[in-house]
Amino acid sequence: MYRRALPRPRFKNQHFSVDPEGKEVFDLVFVSEALGMPAADGYGWAQFEFGEHIGQDNRYTITRKLGWGMHSSAWLARDNIYKRFVAVKALTGHATDLYERAVVWEPEALRLISRPPSSPHCTQLMDEFKIPGKGSAGSHMCFVMPVYGGDVKGLVEARTTALPLPLAKWIVLHLLRGIAHTHESRIVHTDLKHDNIFYSTSMTADGIGAWVTNEPSRRHAPEISHDGVVQAAVSQPLPMISEDEAMRATCSQQISAQPSGLHVNRPITTLPLRPPEVYLEAEWDKPADIWTFGCLIFELVTSKHLFRYVRNQKFGLDETENMLYQMMLHTEEEFRAEQLQVSPKAPEYFYPDCQLKKNPEIFNWPIKARIDERKVVSDEEAEATVRLIERCLRLDPEHRSTASELLSDPWFNGVD
Repeated sequence: MYRRALPRPRFKNQHFSVDPEGKEVFDLVFVSEALGMPAADGYGWAQFEFGEHIGQDNRYTITRKLGWGMHSSAWLARDNIYKRFVAVKALTGHATDLYERAVVWEPEALRLISRPPSSPHCTQLMDEFKIPGKGSAGSHMCFVMPVYGGDVKGLVEARTTALPLPLAKWIVLHLLRGIAHTHESRIVHTDLKHDNIFYSTSMTADGIGAWVTNEPSRRHAPEISHDGVVQAAVSQPLPMISEDEAMRATCSQQISAQPSGLHVNRPITTLPLRPPEVYLEAEWDKPADIWTFGCLIFELVTSKHLFRYVRNQKFGLDETENMLYQMMLHTEEEFRAEQLQVSPKAPEYFYPDCQLKKNPEIFNWPIKARIDERKVVSDEEAEATVRLIERCLRLDPEHRSTASELLSDPWFNGVD
């Protein structure tokens, strides 16, 4: 929501209100990304026209919008040299400014993982360029990447039950191969999650062209913004692949990364997947990705979160305390003094003897019991799954397996 003084309402996204000083203002609520808002205020999304040519020598023709996020939007474009379709990720003017001031590192990570020998399990950077934006949007760094056929989140949400185990293993193996390549490239991913794992598409250029023709690109109704009237494109991602197609597709991870090395006091990863060292504001590196990966194995096999970021009313634990408490219960480990001594937030939650200050009841709640609750795999498969997850979910990051070590786990036998 963006608030500023404007004329009386004429557009649906304008809502009348009064500020604390009694001044009449309008709140702007956008149906899609907040187009026409200043990069200087943290906005600056790209405004492309369908059929617009961008890139060196006007190489790419914008066809439709695939989607958008907090710092970028993704567009389907036709590569006029190779006669193929590609995805163009256009950073907001704000994100482009952060990149140029070396505040964000994602573009460099894309370049590193795309160097030979590259991996099909990581997003490949095919081209990059910068273009001027419209109005107050600033400039846009644009990254050209392959077109994908949907993400794991969409496939999971299309079901009412857990994924078939062979498909879950397929996704997990491809994800792990991508993590291994990322780590070998001296990169920590920092944001592994379902909607950052994409499938390759079997659609040909002719097939994509026919899809665009049959389902024309669309725009939302006009809206008022800082720069005047704007009209956002409707997000129209490629059709979601079927489960059978997913078993033949390649899974690739979208990168949101940091260079490998010890980082501190920088929150990463979504809350239920966040490792203990990040909650405790200790230094973190590649093992942070391994913790998140272990959580994702559980989610892909059971369709449920292993950890819940909620308050624990019974023991009076806030969300972070309850996360640390659940970690102790499910790993059946205690935090070690050596780890807590280098964790700035540890004194807030733990006594010097490593016990939680609010003294919640410690009881037996192993990961195996959580999988058994779901009744989605056999006991033998559940035990093998737990053994793999336990190699990832160690409270002390130094005790977690590396991605390359996990690739040889027996759980992947027969999976390609």
